[in-house]
Amino acid sequence: MIGRDRPGAVAEVTRAVAGGGAIGDSSMSLLGGHLAMTLVVSAGLSRDLLGESLTRSIPGLAVAVTDLAPAPVDPPAAPGSAVPPVPAASPGGITDIGPPGLAYALTLHGPTRTDVLPVATGLLAEVGCAVTSMTTRVAGNLFVLVADVELPAQADVASLMRAMAAALDGFRIAFRPADPAVM
Repeated sequence: MIGRDRPGAVAEVTRAVAGGGAIGDSSMSLLGGHLAMTLVVSAGLSRDLLGESLTRSIPGLAVAVTDLAPAPVDPPAAPGSAVPPVPAASPGGITDIGPPGLAYALTLHGPTRTDVLPVATGLLAEVGCAVTSMTTRVAGNLFVLVADVELPAQADVASLMRAMAAALDGFRIAFRPADPAVM
């Protein structure tokens, strides 16, 4: 959802969404005076019905609804059988597909440049890093990035920091292990 911010907008959105389903993960930011929200919702309604309901309930905000559930796949029929086998139960949702990674908090700030975000995220991607949350802000000639990232267990953090420092000369860059008690 995105639209011009106003007092009570977040409350309106969460009430409307909760009326159609249970809210899981969410993220909200103000971007240039506009409220931008992403919510993961478990709803008993179809994508189209939920979208129509929210659009009516929250005037002034643009709403887009995407179905994140994987489409069911019917297994192939057993050879020589007219009846396909019963599909195996699906765990539903996203599952962890690898060993646990290293959780870090990344902060960087320096002069505003158009290439900062693609350079920083490109270096993270090169080492297989997952960005789990990120906020950027431009204030005059100052660019600030704060991100929570998960590096693969075998990642060389010192090499990554050196590569970032070389690519983003003039920036202050800090990687610190995330405190699991806070997460």
